[in-house]
Amino acid sequence: MVIDLRGLNAVISFREIEIEDAKTILDWRTSERITKFMKSDMNYDVNTQKRWLEGSFNKPSYYHWIIQYSGKDVGLLNFVDWDKENRTTSWGFYIGDESALGVGGLVPPYFYNFAFDKLSVDKVLAEVIYNNTGVIDLHLKQGYVFDPSRDHVIEKSGRSILMVCMSLDKKEFKASKLSRFRQDLPTLKWKGCPFED
Repeated sequence: MVIDLRGLNAVISFREIEIEDAKTILDWRTSERITKFMKSDMNYDVNTQKRWLEGSFNKPSYYHWIIQYSGKDVGLLNFVDWDKENRTTSWGFYIGDESALGVGGLVPPYFYNFAFDKLSVDKVLAEVIYNNTGVIDLHLKQGYVFDPSRDHVIEKSGRSILMVCMSLDKKEFKASKLSRFRQDLPTLKWKGCPFED
């Protein structure tokens, strides 16, 4: 896929999740390409997914969006464990639409600006399964550093898997060329939202 970076803000956008997105999100999340790099596996149950989505709007330290490319739904972006006191948040995203895989590396800067400006964090934290070298390399290119004191092992499907931890500092990101990529991430449905959208 060839991507014209000059018009990037016009082609990448974010919208709030609707309950009707449950099946699409579940299809993406349970695909082999995505689930192998997730911390947990999940059963394919659309009704459970709908209930989870309904409850997610009430969580004070979590929110998520559908990633759109040229108006088409292509993936999911979320933050978790937003800690206002320590000024950190963790986050994740995936591109679920196979035809838009080339867009993945372009999504993070939009989230970083949201995290640093709206969530007022000083660090964005990431955990990556050790063999997801594509994401580890992407994070390093975007200014992350390894944070081995937070590395840990999880159990998944009866196997022990190393989670590599990394962090992105606000000052590091704001000094980079990536800080120019801005986009509104709407929060109208987020009942725990502490700021005006």
